[in-house]
Amino acid sequence: MHPIIFLDIDGVLHPLKTNNSSALDHHLNQELAKLYHDPAFLKLNIYFTNLVYYGFDQNACTLLKKLVDEFDARIVLTSSWRLIYSKHELYYLFKILYLEQAFIGTTRKSTPRFQVIQEYIDKHHIDSYIIIDDADLQKYFEFHTIKTINRFCDSDYLKARNLLLLQHVKAH
Repeated sequence: MHPIIFLDIDGVLHPLKTNNSSALDHHLNQELAKLYHDPAFLKLNIYFTNLVYYGFDQNACTLLKKLVDEFDARIVLTSSWRLIYSKHELYYLFKILYLEQAFIGTTRKSTPRFQVIQEYIDKHHIDSYIIIDDADLQKYFEFHTIKTINRFCDSDYLKARNLLLLQHVKAH
């Protein structure tokens, strides 16, 4: 079974504090449609694609992809973005990050977050998982939580990697 990364967006991939004040790129959807050979980009909200493409921290996205690739992990979105955007839009968010194959869905549209994560773990019999979030969920998921500060950084990546390695050793 693939390890699961329960992923928040704000404060993880999308920094809470940013100096990015770039103007709206009105041609971005056309460029993405060409780049990915996917005309569905043309129908996406331009503010959404600009936010993902220009507003996400590139290093955080690279580190997440590295983690997914190394462990053949799958992503379940726990972010409040699951309440705002459709699964179709979220799929394209992950496509921009070259992670669409890893994205398998979201937790239930409810709160509190720790509860919907636990429900997902129980329902799908998840053994190996980590939670990457800027909220402190450590008391609910000891040895599974990476609490970020503003964004997913190198030290967070190392902690996530070590937690997944420990879970892999424990399972064998």
